[in-house]
Order: sequence, then C-alpha cells, then structure tokens
Amino acid sequence: MTKIAIICDSHQGIRNDSTIFLDYFTRCYEWFFSVLEKENIRDVIHLGDVYDRRKYVNFLSAYRLRKDFLEPLSAKGIQSHFITGNHDVFYNNTDHVNALDELIGDRYEGIQIHKQPTILNYDGTSIQLIPWILESNRVASYDAIKRTKAEILMGHFEIKGFELLKGIKADHGDDVNLFDRFDLVFSGHFHHRSVQDNIHYLGAFAEYTWSDFNDPRGITIFDTDTRKFEFIRNPNIMFNMVAYDDVKHKNIIELIQQKDYSKYKDTYVRIVSVNRTNPYAFEMLLDKLYKVGPADISIIEDTVLLTENSESPDEIIDSCQDTSTLLDSYIDNLTLPIEPAKMKNYMKDVYKEALSV
Repeated sequence: MTKIAIICDSHQGIRNDSTIFLDYFTRCYEWFFSVLEKENIRDVIHLGDVYDRRKYVNFLSAYRLRKDFLEPLSAKGIQSHFITGNHDVFYNNTDHVNALDELIGDRYEGIQIHKQPTILNYDGTSIQLIPWILESNRVASYDAIKRTKAEILMGHFEIKGFELLKGIKADHGDDVNLFDRFDLVFSGHFHHRSVQDNIHYLGAFAEYTWSDFNDPRGITIFDTDTRKFEFIRNPNIMFNMVAYDDVKHKNIIELIQQKDYSKYKDTYVRIVSVNRTNPYAFEMLLDKLYKVGPADISIIEDTVLLTENSESPDEIIDSCQDTSTLLDSYIDNLTLPIEPAKMKNYMKDVYKEALSV
C-alpha cells in the first residue's frame, strides 16, 4: 500500500512576488510537511503550476521555494513527480522552455519532472500522468488518454463545464466524455474543488485572491490500495472577513475587548460594517486589528455579506457571496436592452480577464 500526497497549483511568486505571500507559503509548506510526517507519506505528485509567472522568475521567490519545498522534499527522501502546468511553460505552443527544467531539472534527488505522458506504478496500481497539453505534446497526450491501460488518470486539464472559481464555469476545453474510460481522474488547473462523476478537480494548495475566500484549499491523500482519497484542508487562511454591527450587538465594546485577533496577523482583512453608530467602538476594533499586523485592512458597507445569526463582530462570514454571484444578482435587478444571460456571460468574461491580469 502506498499513500500519495497530491498537491496542485502552488503558484510560487504569486501577487508580484509579494513577500507577504512568500511568508504565507512558508507556513503552508511547514503544514504540508507536518501532514506528510503524521501520515508517514513518502510519495508526492504535483499536478502543475509550481510557479506563477510564465515569462520570468524572481530570485527571491526561487530561493524561497528551494528552501521551503524542494530541498526538504529531497532531504527527507520523498519520491516526487512534477508535471508541467500552463503557468510553468514560457510559450503557448511548446514546453521547450519551462520553469521546471530551468529551476528544478535534475538538481534534486528524488524529484522527477514530466513534460510528456508518463505512467507511474505504485504496488501494482498504474497512474497515467498527463502534463499541460500543448502542440508539442498534444498527439502523445491524447493518444495516452485513449490507449493507456491505467485506470487512474492525473493531469493538468482544462475540461469544459467545470468551475474555474466559485460560480465561474469554463466554456471551453476538453469534453468530459474523453475521460469516461477511467475509474478516477484527478486534475489541477482550476482552483475551485469540484467533482462530476469520475472527474475530480482537487483545488489549489493555498489562497491567492479574494475569490478564494471561504473556498477550502489544501492537499489530497490518495491510497493506492483502497483507491480512497481524503482532502486535508490547509489551515493557513489569508483572506478574512470581520462583521461589525453595534446596533445588533449592544455589548460591542466588551466583545471586541474579549476577542483574540492574533490570527489576522499577515492576512488580508475586510471589515463588513452593517451599522456603525459608535465611532469609539469601531476605532477600538481597528486599533485591535492594526496592532496584530495584518497585511491589509479594507472596510466595506454591504449588509448582503452578513448572516442573520452572526453573534460577534469578528465572526467569519461563512455565507459570503462571491463576486460572480453578486454580479448575477445585480444584473437580475436591472432593466436591460439585451438578454440578462448575455450580460452575465459578458461580465463573467471581463471578471476572468481581470483575474488573469
């Protein structure tokens, strides 16, 4: 029996190589290795997008990945297989130049890079790996998908109909029928965890934008013997929302004084202000937050983000609506000269383009 830790879309260097996020990744990788040690896992598969930037690398980001992730993998004797994702390759039509070859290559014992379809075998269980499909590997990739004898497929796929992010579905990509012959399909690429029949998008390793708020991130542990798998959530949260309502909560000052705000250190915080009639209490909340050292604090006046059952001003808003849902709701309330569905699709395309920038 072999347990494999599957990690997807770690995007080293995201947010313009922000040191806030590099420190965040350090915490995430510390947690990652603690899970491997606890579960006695000696095998890792990375399903693409190890790096974030396609065109160049920041030296500090490269250094931090080496110290936080690559060297520990090798030093601990963990056998690791990395496939190229779309963010790892320089060109759009070939993987000839890619970050994995240039920055990892054969430098680390136990880490293997795969740019072409590859079959891995664990105690009699065969797994077909498929990297990001480009012109340079397209024929070999589709041939492997159609002909491999492996019953388990893992790759960095773009499959039509799955959610890229919560509420935003891909309207192009491979047809789901291409993957019918497999018992299990695991994929990176789309950051939102989702499942349809035998296809499982495992979700990104960590949180990168506000679109990731309240959308679980982490790793997946796959047992090659039982073929069961378990998602383990990354406990490191980067984006938090805090509710403030001094009308509903008459004891607002006492609630603020009692709360430990240390978890907001080095994170992005949005204060959702529903009712702000007590300037002293609100300034106390801001002071408490700033003292722990958040990466950023923003204030929004939007009651749709609150639940009726919020019991304290610092409660995380579990039912927060994502941007796509808010756009749809707003458009539904407009009188437009075109079909609302067309406007929704247009706005979602604009939103996706903004996220890619």
